[in-house]
Amino acid sequence: MNKKKNTVLQLWMLPLLFVVGCFAVNYATGALDYRNISSESSQRDFNAALGMPLVIGYLWVSLRIMHRRAANGMAEFLVKINQVSAFERHIRVLEVKLVKHVILALALAISVTLVYLITEDLLAFNQPLSVLVLNMMAVPFWFLIFLFTVQSACFPRYLYRHLLRPNISDVSAICHCKLIYDLGMNNTILCLMMFALFPVFWFGKTIPIIDIIILFVVFAALTILLFLPVIRMILLMKRHCRENIYALELRIRERVVAGQSDQNINDLSDQLNRLNQLDDDLKHIHYWPGDLLANLQILLLTIGIPVVCLLLAWVIT
Repeated sequence: MNKKKNTVLQLWMLPLLFVVGCFAVNYATGALDYRNISSESSQRDFNAALGMPLVIGYLWVSLRIMHRRAANGMAEFLVKINQVSAFERHIRVLEVKLVKHVILALALAISVTLVYLITEDLLAFNQPLSVLVLNMMAVPFWFLIFLFTVQSACFPRYLYRHLLRPNISDVSAICHCKLIYDLGMNNTILCLMMFALFPVFWFGKTIPIIDIIILFVVFAALTILLFLPVIRMILLMKRHCRENIYALELRIRERVVAGQSDQNINDLSDQLNRLNQLDDDLKHIHYWPGDLLANLQILLLTIGIPVVCLLLAWVIT
């Protein structure tokens, strides 16, 4: 129990302290004091002072959760398919990818921050202290958005190419491949939930056109980068599962006809039962393009959140 509490504290402590510290600094500079709201620019500053620390904290915690789940999920999968020795190699590859993603995200964060500040006429150094603090806070804000998005997009693809596809043909391994799908789907959900915080930036003000453009461009990119690898996982698992079920049924019939030992038939029957159970589980997973209801759900998820955000902002203003 104490170990679990320590893990939770390690996961939440630094992000929580950072968020509280940002709130304290923003309040001290006046950006988070609602009594100072007297114009659209001060409303914008208040929304940024409230929203950016929340998004930073959420993404920081989500990245930690993603990495922890990835390590645990891959270890569990490799143990079940008797490839534990490959765990360190996969971790090293993912660490190298993380360093590259950090560099890319930092470059994009600085670039987007500069473009946003120029567009909103906030780049001058004669701005109030509260605005300067928010300008500096925008760099980690965009950095974590880009890093989290790239990591969320990269990880399902890595799972598909290096864990799922090389082991999918093995009957003993395919029964555990749903672990890989679950990891990919959990990362996708974590990434999409991030956008539920964005209406905070639009409270009491008109929505800048650049915000709308960025929101829909990011959602379009996420639709491609996040959903397609997960869909490919499901399709591949279904195809190989059914092929193995057919092959096992054929081998059992051949052994029954040949009058072989009951032990051989029992072993094959056990594998067949596990594959049938996996096939039943996969039938409950909707995937594109064969399921109209699943297509509708994906459509609502990918465009529904930004539309709801826009409607909420319009109602509040």
